[in-house]
Parts: sequence; C-alpha cells; structure tokens
Amino acid sequence: MQFRKTIPAIALGVVSLTVPIAASAGTDSSSPAIEATTADSSQVESATLTDNNGKPSRSLSVKAAPKGAANEAATRSEKVFSTGEVTGEEFSSIGLSWKKESAVDSGLTAETRIHRDGAWGPWQNVPLGLDDGVAEEAKRAGAPAFYTDDADGAEVRFISPKGSLPQDLKLSFIDPAKSPATSSSSSTSSSSSSSSSDREPRTAQAGQPDVKLRKDWGADESLADPGYKTQPSIKAALVHHTVTGNNSYTQEQVPQIINGIYIQHITVLGYGDFPYHFVVDRFGGIWEGRKGSIEMRPGTEIPGILGGHASGFNTNTFGVAMLGNFEPNNSEGGEDTGPDPKPAEAMTTSLADLLAWKAGQYELAPEGSTQLVSAGGGGTNPHPTGTVLDVPVISAHKDVNVTACPGAKLYETLPDLRKQVADRLGSA
Repeated sequence: MQFRKTIPAIALGVVSLTVPIAASAGTDSSSPAIEATTADSSQVESATLTDNNGKPSRSLSVKAAPKGAANEAATRSEKVFSTGEVTGEEFSSIGLSWKKESAVDSGLTAETRIHRDGAWGPWQNVPLGLDDGVAEEAKRAGAPAFYTDDADGAEVRFISPKGSLPQDLKLSFIDPAKSPATSSSSSTSSSSSSSSSDREPRTAQAGQPDVKLRKDWGADESLADPGYKTQPSIKAALVHHTVTGNNSYTQEQVPQIINGIYIQHITVLGYGDFPYHFVVDRFGGIWEGRKGSIEMRPGTEIPGILGGHASGFNTNTFGVAMLGNFEPNNSEGGEDTGPDPKPAEAMTTSLADLLAWKAGQYELAPEGSTQLVSAGGGGTNPHPTGTVLDVPVISAHKDVNVTACPGAKLYETLPDLRKQVADRLGSA
C-alpha cells in the first residue's frame, strides 16, 4: 500500500499539495509530512507518529488548546496532534499502537474522519482501549482495529490534556483483502459451516451450533503462531464486545471486520493469534476466532485453548466477543450508539447456544460460580499475582479487569443469558 499526505495551503487556502509518504527529520507544525512507512505484511502499512521518547515526528502537526476555554488552568497544557489528510490505496480498518511499556495520558482521546467514494465523512471517536489492558502475549499496546469499510484516506487527531503522546505511536492501514486466504474464502463465507474444514473434523457433541471456521473469514494462517496454544481446562466464559467502530455493519462485511481484528492483533500488536475464542455477529453468526477453539474439549489432546482476551485471566477461561459496541451514548467511540444499544435477539440467542455447547462439554453450571486465579500483569488488572476471585461461570470482561467491556447494555443481559444457557442444558 502507498499513501500520500495532503498538505493544506498555507496562504489563501486555494492550493493544496500531495506528497508521497516519505521520511522526514525535525519538526514543522505548519506543514507536516507523514513519516516513511514500512509494510509490516502485505495487508498492513504503518506510519510512525512519535519516536521512542514520545516526541512527535513531522507526521503530526501540534497545536495548543484553544484560548478562552472555560477552565483555562485545566487546558493550559492540552495539545491537539493531527496527521492531516492521508490518502492512498484502499483499506478497511485502521489501527493505533504504541510501545508496550509506554506511559499513556489517561485522558488521551483520538478522533478520525474517513475518505471514501470521493468525500470525507464526519469525525468519529476512536476507542483507544486504554481500559482493556495489554495481554501477556502482546508485543505492543494499542487500540482495537477500527473498521472503516472500503476507504482510501483518513485523518486522525489526538487530544491530550497533558500534551503528551505514547512512545513509538503508529497509525496502521489494514487491508485484509490482500490476504490470499481472504480472496479464496470470500465466495463461501456466507454459507460455510464448521463441517467444511482443512483440519480433521471431530465428532460434534449434541448441542453444537453452526460455527464458521477461520478460513470463512479469510484467516491467513501463515501469520499466526504454528500449532495450538493449549491449557489444561476451562472453568469460565468471559463475554466481551469488540468496539470496532460500527454497529450497523452488513452481513457481507462481517468477515472483513473479523479479519481486521486478526491482522491488527497479530501484525501490529504482536499477538500470537486471534485474541478471542469465538465471535458472534449481530445476525447471529458464530465464528471461530483463536485456532483450536472448536476442537477443544475435556479428555482430548486439546483440553483447552489459551486465549489473549483478559489481562491476567486467560488461564481457565474462554472469551466470546460480540461484534459491536454496547456501551450507551458512544462513550467508547465509533458509530453513535445512542442511549440504548442492546444486542440484537439473534445475537444473544446464538451466544446462549454457543455457551450451552461449551458449558455442556466442560460440565459447567451456567448459573453457578467458580474461582479464577490472577496471573497479575498490572494495568487494568488490579489483582496481584495469585489473587483468587469468585466469579460467575458466565462472566464479563469487567468482572475480572477494570474496563467497560462488554458495554452496559450487554452486561445487563447476563443474568437472563445464564438462565437461557441453563434451560438449554436442562439444568434450570
């Protein structure tokens, strides 16, 4: 992918200039140039926005907070950093990432506007995932993949109350369509089921729902770590939401969104594989996330699969991510969610089916509780290593970490969800 930086006219605003993305040294807040990008893979190209000390590169313009603010003392150090308009080849998601050990302004926010079909869209908040922690296996910290649909330009700006940015901050443009696996799966993704697999299929237990495979959303298996990430057993399920920026996606867009999450986590953030075991879309589709999640079951060579979905609590759990944002009033970014972003009935029905299947395999009591032991890690995991938590067998991300995930409107459905799962298992 190649992108070009549009530099606004300095004088009368009647001339603009595009220049190729190229390396620059020094700083110039009036007409920044995007730093040289390197293709991390065929599906990703990244622009470096700050150096290893958090100093903005020429990729960013820097402005102080507007004068005359209501609380000028509070905004005296606030700065706005902007990439300006960057256009080029098509992409479908953007990703933001930074050095794993970097300090991050807790008040940092980001906004983007996307260029598609010859026009710039409105500004949207980009969720930075500051309350989601950093998984143990990750090599970088960062935000969830932000779905843009097929776009060819973006402008991103950061607002920092402390006037600082993370170290080695990067903006990545993600294009899953460049994956050979994506092109080969695009014609079958809407109809493929777990019975069609490049892996040796296992005999399904009673109650197994239709689960689409990784190849159905176009996973490039050459990116993930080889083999399975096994663990001894499963004691609880943790429910998440993806906050990928769009709650009104179409059924045809689902594989592309899931693939963007995959590429962001592996290629940009350095995970070994997809973070969640399963994903459920708003149409009720269930998708295999982390490799081996369908096959895992007690008494086999894959008794459990270790995920990367909850800091300090990946052991003995599996993660299911609902595709969307269920926090009211857009407080986590992306498309406006309004005051009551409840998950669709098809979505919660499939979630109950999925959880009943796995709870049955592991003989879990859907309305019961269990104990999980913290592996530490700090950040959004406030529980020191060795801390024992009593949690519901069907829990949410926020039950173990300090986070809004899976969103207030999804979280409030969990009591009824537990009952639905118990009913399916005949244990109510």
